[in-house]
Amino acid sequence: MEIKGYTLHGDYYLSDKVIPNKSWKQALKIEEEVTLPNGKKVLAHILSKEELATISQEERGMEDWYWTSTPLDGYAWIVNDKGGFNSFYIFLGGESGGARLGFKNPF
Repeated sequence: MEIKGYTLHGDYYLSDKVIPNKSWKQALKIEEEVTLPNGKKVLAHILSKEELATISQEERGMEDWYWTSTPLDGYAWIVNDKGGFNSFYIFLGGESGGARLGFKNPF
């Protein structure tokens, strides 16, 4: 099913774009209400490393890297441009990285 601005990858719809220049703390707060073709609404948010790991590496990759919601002792997991996972220092005040929203396939 087509949803404007989102593409189905595995069991998750992922945003077709990364919202740039967001710290991890900022990215965690970003949500978007998405209206589905059947009129129902879902809340898109940044996904965890575990959720993103269910999607193939190739499909996870984007031109820009983006945060996951999964912390790791002062670091957090990111998805790099090739779709792999790396740990990255959490800049609570700085602008770095991006947020890629997603949600589980509701159909």
